[in-house]
Amino acid sequence: MKILLLGQGPLPPEGEADRAGRLSAPSIRAWHIARALQEEGHEIALVSLKAGRTGFSSPRELAPKLQLYSTGEAEVTGQAALSNLENEFQPDAAVAVSAWPSYLGALYLSPSLPFWADFFGSPLAEGQAKAFQAGDDSLLEPFARFERVVLRRADAVSAVSPYQEHALVGAMATHGRLNHFTDGFRLAYTIPATLDPTRLPASDEPFLRGKIVPNEAFVVLWSGGFNTWTDIDTLYNGVFQAMQENPALHFVATGGSLPPHDSQTFPRFQKMVEASEFRDRFHLLGWVSYEGLHNYYLESDVGLILDRWSYEGILGSRTRLLDWLLYGLPAVVTVTAYLTEELVGEELAFSFPHGSAPDLAARLRELAEDPDRLTSAAARSKTFVAERYSYAAACRPLLEWVVNPRQAPDAGETLPSFAVAGNDNDRDRLLAEYEAQIEAKNKALASMESWAKEMETRLHKANPPSLYERLSRRFRH
Repeated sequence: MKILLLGQGPLPPEGEADRAGRLSAPSIRAWHIARALQEEGHEIALVSLKAGRTGFSSPRELAPKLQLYSTGEAEVTGQAALSNLENEFQPDAAVAVSAWPSYLGALYLSPSLPFWADFFGSPLAEGQAKAFQAGDDSLLEPFARFERVVLRRADAVSAVSPYQEHALVGAMATHGRLNHFTDGFRLAYTIPATLDPTRLPASDEPFLRGKIVPNEAFVVLWSGGFNTWTDIDTLYNGVFQAMQENPALHFVATGGSLPPHDSQTFPRFQKMVEASEFRDRFHLLGWVSYEGLHNYYLESDVGLILDRWSYEGILGSRTRLLDWLLYGLPAVVTVTAYLTEELVGEELAFSFPHGSAPDLAARLRELAEDPDRLTSAAARSKTFVAERYSYAAACRPLLEWVVNPRQAPDAGETLPSFAVAGNDNDRDRLLAEYEAQIEAKNKALASMESWAKEMETRLHKANPPSLYERLSRRFRH
């Protein structure tokens, strides 16, 4: 089959992780799904969709029957990039990975093309967490719009857990998709968090021990973004209390802010660390190369990830846990996502109650004093996650669907009247185009302002009228 696959860029094979500072979990998931499809013999046109970027690249062959295209958001919304590629490639089906690519696919691909949308977490639950952080419910609108547009169009949807799959069925019901046409037809599936089971070799040189932390340190690792769901108060206070009890304990964090989604959580954690009497034992390293990240796992004793209790956590996942476990790094977690529940049940992760810094400190103390417990978990973890969560195993529902992709029975039919209000595809396309243009112009303005500030600094000694001020006056008018 010929599959048009949409993912959130930059994707891992593009080699842009270092310039962007990070690779997102949705982009890694899209790459895993592309590999799963290609290894089954399908012909794939993989499209890397980049918010705020411009330009459409010529295809690049990544592997037999796997071509990579890269396009800016504005080319999709204003220049029919997806429609043109669909006409050229003539796919048998389309697959979109995560909410934003699914939204663009639902708006701009042919309504007669069988379409699978992968919801990598709940858009509205993520929106709720962001609205809570900002105290502003207007932030929910794009999340609600993405979900509405996709659920009304998709012929099949996938979730990251059984909990989210059931939530998606309920959401589809509110949008009129549980109708007399679809009775007895399965609309929703689960594709759990995925990983590449190939383990990279360790570096010959240490990344942490003897360089950043003492050789004998008990290393607690955080890797990845500090998102809206992160309970940084419990994180800081729990680790601080553990440091009081264990002078050998060091906290290492790779990762940081997640702009534009969340630029507040990590800076607040940084301020806590800067004011701490143990600041020399908190090592905030920022985003590091994806290719070398596994070395931090190999040199740590235990990973740590914790949530505020929220529906984002219940309906989402924590994919970094799988990467840690593949390299033999057990974790301390709050049981929120389905994945954390499963790993605690397998004794590959160790839990503590939400919001309890004393319990977090106690758990870290217990594990530091019982290294055999960590060693036992590490010995079992690699095989468990490689067999259960490899992309080939996790993507099985999608791989079965693409053998004979078909539209849902209600495709092209009039949906029930209760679900029609507020639906306007032409309006949604115009809004998507407007947002893409605004994003591109904002990036252009930011670049121009940076240039103007540099010129102002260089011209300052001559004391002419400020170039930056002149540009600012021009933009204001």
